[in-house]
Amino acid sequence: MTPQNRERMVGVIWVCAIIVIWSAFHLSGRLSVQFTLTPFDLTTLRVCVAGTIFFPWLLKYGLGGISFWQALLLALTAGPGFSVFAFGGYMFAPAAHGATILAGTLPLFTAPLAWWLIGERMGSWRVVSVTMIFAGAMFLVLDASESGAANEWLGDLSFFIGAASWSLFGVLARKWNVSPLRSAAIVATFTFAIYTPIHLLFLPSGLLQASWEEITAQWIFQGLIVFMGSTIGYPRAVAALGATPTATAVAVVPAAVALIAWYGLGEPLSAIAAAGVALVVIGMIAGGIRLRRRDTALP
Repeated sequence: MTPQNRERMVGVIWVCAIIVIWSAFHLSGRLSVQFTLTPFDLTTLRVCVAGTIFFPWLLKYGLGGISFWQALLLALTAGPGFSVFAFGGYMFAPAAHGATILAGTLPLFTAPLAWWLIGERMGSWRVVSVTMIFAGAMFLVLDASESGAANEWLGDLSFFIGAASWSLFGVLARKWNVSPLRSAAIVATFTFAIYTPIHLLFLPSGLLQASWEEITAQWIFQGLIVFMGSTIGYPRAVAALGATPTATAVAVVPAAVALIAWYGLGEPLSAIAAAGVALVVIGMIAGGIRLRRRDTALP
């Protein structure tokens, strides 16, 4: 096997792993609200391992030229700004809504934020892609308001806030030239050091009531598999395959979650919701294909 083929195989393996991890994240988020731990607890468990591991690294290598307040903003947007609203949304809305909105609508928020903060222009094809994603998201909102359970719209709103927060994190990290490894270290360490004490002292918690099995399972999955797997695996896949093919491949996550939730969690999709998921996935893939064509035209 040539080095190029070996590298491509490594990239494919990591992409498959990320699809499984991210799909499991949404499904476990929906399941977790049926137990004892709160969204605030899950956020702490998500960063406690990584925060402990990255703390010595951050002390040694520093913030990379950004200020304390810039690092704090990165931590707030990718830490509790994403996690609390992502997990909180599953208290009201089904898994398919969460996966579609959290993963699918990132371009919807990233495009205007990138235009505003870093002057990135939107090409005509990207406008089409974002429009399709927006239409799909509105289908999900319509489904939540008309045929969904009581207060399902609150879950969708929470997902939108989580996606917007993560998009802001991504644009700011790019604007301030923060590397993926340093941004992960900042998010984990700052969130664990600043958010966790506030959570334990002032926010609702079920840590004292939850069984050790539930705490251990969420600690291992959220803190080790999801956070560390995404931090290491996604950049590795991008390095092996390229950013656009990787992003296009993970566009299958909303559809995969919708199918598994229908089969395993008993959450059937209405026709409106199914159309919304389809539009978002097609919009994500369409944007990725167009970018890939543009990239291959470069020397």
